[in-house]
Amino acid sequence: MIYLLCFGIYLSFIDILLLFIEYFLLILIRNYKSSIMKIVKSPLSIRIIYWLTTFSLGVMFIMVLASFAFNILLYTDFFGNNMQLHTDLPVKVDILETGNLHLNDMDLDVKLVEGEMRIHFINTPNFISRWIGLAILIAVLLGTYLIWLFRTFLKNVNEGNIFNVNNIQLLKKLSYGIAGLWLFTIIYMRIFYYQIAKNLEFDGVLITNELPDYSGILFTAILIWILAHIFITGVRLQKETDLTI
Repeated sequence: MIYLLCFGIYLSFIDILLLFIEYFLLILIRNYKSSIMKIVKSPLSIRIIYWLTTFSLGVMFIMVLASFAFNILLYTDFFGNNMQLHTDLPVKVDILETGNLHLNDMDLDVKLVEGEMRIHFINTPNFISRWIGLAILIAVLLGTYLIWLFRTFLKNVNEGNIFNVNNIQLLKKLSYGIAGLWLFTIIYMRIFYYQIAKNLEFDGVLITNELPDYSGILFTAILIWILAHIFITGVRLQKETDLTI
């Protein structure tokens, strides 16, 4: 869901840059606000992303309720001793065993390396399930908050309220929120690695120490921060236009 949010932000960033250029050109050509508002319209892609974001927000609210219920049940005897928790390993693994590939009448020695795997905690202990359950709840809450901010911003843009202080504040909160999500992900993955992954022992499997940096999430936060400063320029231009009317 977060990757869909980032993808939507990239598309919106391009559309709003085009809107900003169009708006700037209209200011140079016309000096009447009413004429500007008639010409500048919300792109179809903005409206589609807004509808998809609204749907995603509804899904996230359901996930929040489910996460709260799941965490509450973890502190009861609802699951008993039969919890079978599966989760992704934060690092990649190498298969030490050499395999064989038959190709073009040749036998080639091959290895499976840098694979992504999931770990199954058989009869998961309560402290592990509660820890991971809390992490899921925090991630879902952060994701819901970010999608709500993004939807509010898109609603303003869709209604023609583009360059205003409210949108600047929304974009700044969105950039800081995404940066916070990135930091939470980094901390969670490091804790998971040093507490669990680093202590795993399997015959024929090597647990690497290559932790992902999730730079794409941080890049998205920086992109939104830049967009907020573009909007500051847009607000200034709009104020200058209003003063000339």
